[in-house]
Amino acid sequence: MSATLTGITERVFAYRAPDPQLEVFEPPKDRAFFADPEKKALLAAAKQVRHLTPYIGTELIGVQLSQLNEAQKDELALLVAERGVVFFRNQDITLEQQHELTKHYGIQDRDPNQQDPRHVTIIGRDNDIRAYGDFAGEYHADHSHEANPPAYTMLRMVKTPEFGGDTIFTSQTALFDKLSPSFQKLFESLHGVHSSEHQFLASVNAGYQPFRAPQRREHPLVRTHPVTNLKSLFYNPMFVVHIAELKGQEAIHTLNFLREHLHAADDLTVRWKWEPGSVAFWDNRVVAHRALPGGYDTSLREGKRTAIFGEAPFFDPSSETLSERLKKGKDEQVGDETVKLHFSN
Repeated sequence: MSATLTGITERVFAYRAPDPQLEVFEPPKDRAFFADPEKKALLAAAKQVRHLTPYIGTELIGVQLSQLNEAQKDELALLVAERGVVFFRNQDITLEQQHELTKHYGIQDRDPNQQDPRHVTIIGRDNDIRAYGDFAGEYHADHSHEANPPAYTMLRMVKTPEFGGDTIFTSQTALFDKLSPSFQKLFESLHGVHSSEHQFLASVNAGYQPFRAPQRREHPLVRTHPVTNLKSLFYNPMFVVHIAELKGQEAIHTLNFLREHLHAADDLTVRWKWEPGSVAFWDNRVVAHRALPGGYDTSLREGKRTAIFGEAPFFDPSSETLSERLKKGKDEQVGDETVKLHFSN
């Protein structure tokens, strides 16, 4: 389903969500911390490693997710944390294997509108994304209004149209890095108010039964990635409705700027064309994404998405921007413009 401004109706008044809200908890240690920083086992299994843009997106060719050993799984987590999103084609992994692989990375997350407790079924959309109140094609990070928003997220496409239905992924680490130092300093002091209210209304009015009530929750507008220790925007135009520390018009103009900044980030973005058996594995903490609806037979697009709970978003003032990290001269690959981000325990 796509979120739209459908309003408060009798159906909404009559509906009672069955489950309580989730409380903040400490998830298991990120599997990337167990990885070889050079990722030798994973990269050795690939016939080719294709960095699709300088800032985000790597395709591993010749790797089957169903065949990964423990070390390779951990190294994949590190690669995803560093590159934002990692892509695979021609995968033979089954739905049960996808569930098991997801469990390796932590506690499996469940979207408040998710019908199956283990995965979300992603389908084609043909919404008019220019219509009032339609969010079907908007950038977002999945249900960021939660106490522990998702971290590693996997989408495996079962069937796809010949053309259409692409997904765009944008690095929020690079988005923050491209801001002026003055804006960076300001945004580091702010908190976004994330709301699921409009999505809840749309879900109930469409006949679905979300199992948690709507909520508003504040998260840092700039968060620190626990693995890379890099600063990233944590902006989500689908769910962020206000900036807690700002007055009304100040927040409106700030949010308008952030949305424009995100939509203008073609240089910080990768666009992925799906095929049956393709998989995208991304870090929901530092990547915003959007699916492009319309112009194709929507019955031909279906995927299965799984995710794990991440840590409660936090900001560490001692963490670094991407430029600060690269300026040190220790994380650039000689003769390669791609960004290489090792971490230290």
